Amino acid sequence: MVSLTRLGLGLAAAMMLTACDTGPYYAYYKVSSRYMASPQGQQSPEIIPTPAYQQLAGSARTVAVRAPDQCSNRTTDQTTGDAASAGAILRTNCGVEMGEIERALTRAGYTVISWNILDREMARNNSPVEAASALGAQVLFQVNSLENSRKTLGQDALWERSYFTSDAAGATGQPLPLTPDNRNLVARNYLVPIEAQNAPRAFAVTLDAVAIWVQSGQSIWYYRWTHARPPDEVSSGYNVLLACLDGVLSQCEARQLRRPVAQVPGRAAAGETVAVSVSERPEDVERAIYAALFKEVVSDFVTAFGKARVSGGARPAAPPPATYSPAPYNPAPYNPAPRPAPAPSGVQTW
Repeated sequence: MVSLTRLGLGLAAAMMLTACDTGPYYAYYKVSSRYMASPQGQQSPEIIPTPAYQQLAGSARTVAVRAPDQCSNRTTDQTTGDAASAGAILRTNCGVEMGEIERALTRAGYTVISWNILDREMARNNSPVEAASALGAQVLFQVNSLENSRKTLGQDALWERSYFTSDAAGATGQPLPLTPDNRNLVARNYLVPIEAQNAPRAFAVTLDAVAIWVQSGQSIWYYRWTHARPPDEVSSGYNVLLACLDGVLSQCEARQLRRPVAQVPGRAAAGETVAVSVSERPEDVERAIYAALFKEVVSDFVTAFGKARVSGGARPAAPPPATYSPAPYNPAPYNPAPRPAPAPSGVQTW
């Protein structure tokens, strides 16, 4: 009996030593997750035309533009994203954005009084409407707000996940079929915290403005639009490597894998220095996106206001086409002239 007990203890000790020599066993799984945004939830412009707009706006030919009281202070290159400026000699508050509005109005056929000319006239203690009237404007566009923001995408967006076998380096292996319970376990324990930090927010631009009929000072047209970048242009995703003890999904360590960085031609190679010669590209992608969105908003703004010209508002009604009414025909009675009497016989007439 004693010998059997000693034998059992010996086998247990041997198994423990073997486990210590080999170490714990880990199975590796890789999860690739991609954010899928739906086009639903994209708001349309909020436009409020008044009856006065329908009657008057179509006759407007000269307009003035007033900037918001507080604007951003960036140069053209900074705003469009073509360059990251470390400082500029001369900056004009809101000049880039307001200039875009003025150019769009000019392309639409309006005579535009610049916003800084209007400000100069207002400096003479004139109200915006009085200054616009003095400059000959019929319509004053008061821009109330220009905003750049980040907009959370709709609740109908979702994460699309794919599961694979892997190795310690994170290589993508064979597709890994998981039961719904195991999928929920992996998502709850390892993925949700990462996705909460990676959920993308779309770039958005807001323009809020009102059109004022200068002669009466009446607000005749309102416009507001928060325009977000289309969801199909919003990309986000991540890869996670799960190292699971003995292949048990509830006992995993999660490590987010870095995405490979694209190689840029002309970078310095290891051990030597080579010249960098790349084509011009925006230094600030975020500002470039905002600039493109703002152009789209301004184009819609000008097109929407110009619909009064297309519909013919405030244009004098054309006279009805003349109808052909011929004068009544009253023929004069036929009265032939009397014939001369015949000459007497033997008399020759010439």
